[in-house]
Amino acid sequence: MKHNVLITGGAGFIGSVISSYLLDNEYEVVVIDDLSTGNKGALDERAIFFQGNILDKSFLTTTLTGVDAVIHCAAKSIVEESVSKPELYELVNYQGTKVLLDVMSQVGINKIIFSSTAAVYGEAKTQPISESAELSAVNPYGESKIKCEEEIGKKVAAGLAAITLRYFNVAGSYKNNLGKVFFENHQNESHLIPKILDKLNKGDKEVTVDIYGDKWQTPDGSCIRDYLHIKDLAHAHLLALNKLTKGEHQIVNLGSGKGYSVFEVIDQIDKSVGVKLNRNICPTRLGDPAVLLADIGKAKEILGWQPRSGLIEIIADSWQGSQQLR
Repeated sequence: MKHNVLITGGAGFIGSVISSYLLDNEYEVVVIDDLSTGNKGALDERAIFFQGNILDKSFLTTTLTGVDAVIHCAAKSIVEESVSKPELYELVNYQGTKVLLDVMSQVGINKIIFSSTAAVYGEAKTQPISESAELSAVNPYGESKIKCEEEIGKKVAAGLAAITLRYFNVAGSYKNNLGKVFFENHQNESHLIPKILDKLNKGDKEVTVDIYGDKWQTPDGSCIRDYLHIKDLAHAHLLALNKLTKGEHQIVNLGSGKGYSVFEVIDQIDKSVGVKLNRNICPTRLGDPAVLLADIGKAKEILGWQPRSGLIEIIADSWQGSQQLR
């Protein structure tokens, strides 16, 4: 029996890869997206697509019909934007999740996987960060995700089966069984690796990378992040669909368990692509923590999952994917 999964925000980078990965593994997939930041061209042709907003109850009621489980990726997710537009993040991320949960309850769907973020931890006191760490988001984006997690927790008592996956930094590319390549390709890219590769693909001879602070309390002074390959992330969702338990809300980190500084990432791009990037030190950004590193013990225990790709593979696949989209 084929399972029918609905993915919100399925035209975005993460949502589109999860969608295609599930289709490659014989799931049926329905995608909804308002295309405000998603790209219709990123959709897998095998998915059923509906354009609409998660704040629209009648739209959700129609599209959720016949669905077995929901993977909720739809969200606003740019830290800087959340600082300048907190009300937008409250509306789309939190209120949108509330509407989705209410409609799921009305139509009898009791399984959800929620896309959360390491931003819920803020400036964590210990590294690596476990799921039991204090939640102290330092920006409205992280705050909105905390409220969503809490809302999901409230529904568990009524029989909801939920797994929240807290993503750390995601990159890489994915080629599906039909040969289509999925790569992070936003119009106004904000993530480090695709932002650099986008500049390189435009043929710039002198590419300068903005580094937001070199005086952080880290070994080389730049921020440290935990990078996860998008295919490893998609595989975790496939496993999570089979671990949903009625009346339980499991919260699980998804990362590599290894940290790389901004300077280390830039150095690896230099080596992988064969370039010499210029470094431009800028003031620190409001809402940026110095270090984000995942404790992934729970993902191994609960999902039976562990990442297979490191930074070298992530950058190589990101570059290969971006080349194919030229």
